[in-house]
Amino acid sequence: MNPSYIFLLTSVLLITSCKEQWDPDQQFSRQAESIKLKQENYKLELESSAKRRLNDFESNILLQVKTGLSNSQFNNLVGFKYLVLAQNKELGQNWERRLYKWEDIVESKWGVSSLEFKFCKKKRDFFVVTTNDFIVVNVEYL
Repeated sequence: MNPSYIFLLTSVLLITSCKEQWDPDQQFSRQAESIKLKQENYKLELESSAKRRLNDFESNILLQVKTGLSNSQFNNLVGFKYLVLAQNKELGQNWERRLYKWEDIVESKWGVSSLEFKFCKKKRDFFVVTTNDFIVVNVEYL
């Protein structure tokens, strides 16, 4: 191989490889932008997951809450936060008609600081339930 050809090739490679210098500020900016993008994607994934859990939970309640469900199972599903609409003691049994709000049910499940609570529809009456001391007697979805 011709020595002038090798010299020319080496010179071209050196010139082109040294053309761009490392800029720490530019590298930091790229890395910061990459981290910010990853954080935003993670946040969107968490929000999507919370919305999906909320929808699944509502579907589960709609399927499981029905006449004849024991009070303990019912309370495990929806919690203990409700508004008593009417109350009657008849034949030694305590009968109640209760209004359950969607935000209270979600709060009982995940708490007020959860993403699920943030995304649930507030001020939404969910159902009215009539119970005696043992079972759910009637369910009216609103």
